[in-house]
This record gives sequence, structure tokens and C-alpha cells, in this order.
Amino acid sequence: MRNPIKLISLISFILLLTTALSGCSTGANENGTNAADNPAQTGNATQADDAGQSNEKVTLRFAWWGSEDRHKALLAAIDAYTKKNPNITIEPEYSGFDGYYQKLVTQLSGGTAPDLTPLSVDWIDDIAVKGNLVLDLYSQKQNINLDAFDPDFLNKYTVFDQKLVGLPMGVNGMVIAYNKDFFKKFGIPEDTNWDWAKIDEIGRKVHQQDPDAYLLASLDVRGFLQPYVRQQTNKQWIQDDKTLGFDQAVLTDALTYYKKLLDDGVLEPLAESSLYPDITQNTAWQKGNIGLSFGLASTLVALKSVIPNIDVTTYPIPANAKTSAVLVNPSNPLAINKASKHPEEAAKFASWLLTDPEAALILGDVYSVPPVESNSELLVQNNKIDPTVAKAVKLALAKPGDPVNGISGNQELSDLATDYLQQVGFGGITPEQAAQELMDRMTEKLKDIK
Repeated sequence: MRNPIKLISLISFILLLTTALSGCSTGANENGTNAADNPAQTGNATQADDAGQSNEKVTLRFAWWGSEDRHKALLAAIDAYTKKNPNITIEPEYSGFDGYYQKLVTQLSGGTAPDLTPLSVDWIDDIAVKGNLVLDLYSQKQNINLDAFDPDFLNKYTVFDQKLVGLPMGVNGMVIAYNKDFFKKFGIPEDTNWDWAKIDEIGRKVHQQDPDAYLLASLDVRGFLQPYVRQQTNKQWIQDDKTLGFDQAVLTDALTYYKKLLDDGVLEPLAESSLYPDITQNTAWQKGNIGLSFGLASTLVALKSVIPNIDVTTYPIPANAKTSAVLVNPSNPLAINKASKHPEEAAKFASWLLTDPEAALILGDVYSVPPVESNSELLVQNNKIDPTVAKAVKLALAKPGDPVNGISGNQELSDLATDYLQQVGFGGITPEQAAQELMDRMTEKLKDIK
């Protein structure tokens, strides 16, 4: 056994030597700059150019999914960053969305996951909260320009148990997109304050004037059923304790209203609309015979590619609603693998990618509207983002609902609800029967979800 007195003396000597050397450095950090002049030492990082000042050669893996446009933009951003920081190598790994979640979970479990990856908001609960597999980015606040982000938005959407699990790569929100020419044809005021009664009232008039015209093409679980119910309950679709956030009366009301829209000719018949999962492929939309659509801001570019004369307005909110239930999402929060060997460098790159104006101009709208307001304005000024998309996000953020919890986005439960919505729509079951059966099946399914 070592002599404890000698060990204590040795430790004391090392501490004294360290103190002496620190005094000779006159406050300089390892990069040779004075700590008082370096915001990374005194608060949030404000410039990502510091990321490459170290001579250490670092390789980061950055994985994502998306379209070809997104791939090209991110590759260009990586190239710009590594030119500024030649000691950093960033290996891109990109693919389509199908299978990405399963692959990522396998990599995280096996210790082979990339250093950085965006998350779908539906995965946050499993991967970031329950799994605790991503870094708390507050631990890297000296390397991230957190001042560029709206703290209330971060707290509401990407902070869990006081941990910042990701940085939003964009902001998305649910709105009504409408065909301005359609509104003009049927005399619908563009400043209409929409609620569910107004949808039915105006939709009936439209169809009476033209049997080939419908106010809406289709409604789904996330864009209609869940928010309609939540406006009445102010509860999650599925509570955190895995119980239903609604009763049979509320669900029956929602399904009855849905059936009424079909019966009144407000909604295009399911036999026609179900042929086109994507509204842009719907021939009635292409011909200008559909008036409006509920959707996220990120879908507007695709809608306008078919019908250019599109504008947006606020999602339907009844006067007696307990909450707006307007869906607002952080677009694919960028997370850092908790097991990353280079969390500091990963944080600096993430900060540059999401806050630097140069990066914003490179990325454009591939993740919807940038989370940094000044960058959003910059993109509009430079015609890098559709002003209608920026307007849509502002409308959604003006009356946001509370975030949807992870379990409410469970795909199996959503598929069940979709099935019963379709059964009601095709007249195979009454709204009352559908409500009871759906609740029974969801309750049973929740017992199997861990």
C-alpha cells in the first residue's frame, strides 16, 4: 500500500505547479486567447469560427434523411464549414426516411451511431427522454450560440427534464392553405375567421354552387381528429400514464362532425380522395376544385407547385376551445450522440449550421423556416425561402398549442384511428360504434406499449 502522506504531498505539489503555470499564462486558454475576450469562456458561443482553432484532427459523423435538395444543401454546408476549419472532417451519411429510425436505434444500442443526427419529434420520447441516448446540449452552452434561439420555444419543445435534447433545424406549424382563385370564384372572404361551424357552412354553399367542387379534399388523424378532440379536452390524445385523454362523447362528436362534412359535400368522397394520399396528386386539387387544405408550413412549396396562387390563414379554432391545439413542431431537432468522442466539436458545428447567416443561406428552406428569426428574414430578403412559408410559421407561432407528447404520436395507435376514420367515412360503421370500438382497441393496445 502506498504511503498516504507521500501521496498527499505529491498531489499538493501538482496542484501548486498547476497554479503557478496558470498564473504565467495571464488568463489565456488552450487556444491562446484571453478568457475575458472569448465568449465561449464567459457565456454562450457567438461565433462558430472558433471551432477549428485547435490543431487536433477531428472526424465527426453526421447522418440525416431527406430529399435530394436537402442532401445537396447539407453537403454544401459541410464543405463550407470544413474549409473554415481544416482540422475538422465531417463524414456525411444520408438516406431516405424509410428505415431510418430502426437503423438509428440499432446504432445507438450498438455504440455505432453518428456523432450528430436530426431526430423526428416522434422519436424524442423513446431516444432522448426514456433512452437518455443524446447529449444534454446545455452542457455545451459555451460552444453553442443559444442566444440566437427563442428560449421559450426551446423550453416548450426541446427541453425535457431540464435537458436540452436537440436544436431545432427549423420551425414548422399547422395552418390552412387556401386557393385564392377558388375563394374568389365562390365569394369566400380571405379574412374569414375559420372555426369548425364555418367550415361546414361555407363548404355546403360551395358544393351547392358546383357539385364538382369541395372545400376540403380529406382530413386525417393528426391534422384533424387529434386537434379537434384536444380543443374540447385540453388534454393529450394519450396521457403520459397511457390512458386516453378523451371520453366516448367527445370522440363520438368528432366522428359525427367528420361524417357530416362528407354528407354535406364539404369533403370530397373518400372513394375519390383515398386514391391520392398526397393532395398534390389529387386531380380535383390540380383542376382547382378543392378550396383549402390543413397542413404544415413545410408542405406549402409542394402545394404551390401545382396551384401557385396559394395563401395561408390560421387553423380552425372554435370560440369556446379550451386550447388552440395548433400544431407547432421543431423541425427535426439536431441531437448529439451522448457517446460522441468529440462533443465539443460536434456542438460547435451544430451551432454554426443552425445560427450562422452563411449556413442559413446555404440551407435555404430544406428544413422549413430557420429557427433563428434574423436568418428567416435574411432568406426571405434573398428569395431563398417562400414568403408564404415564413408567414405560415408566424401564424402558427401566434397561437400555438402545447406540444404533443411522444405516445400520442405512436404509429400503431394512429393507424388504428385512421382505420376507424375511414370506416365512418365509407359508411361501414356509425360514429357511436366507431368511438366505442376505437377506444376499446386503443386501451388494449396501450397495455402492450412499454
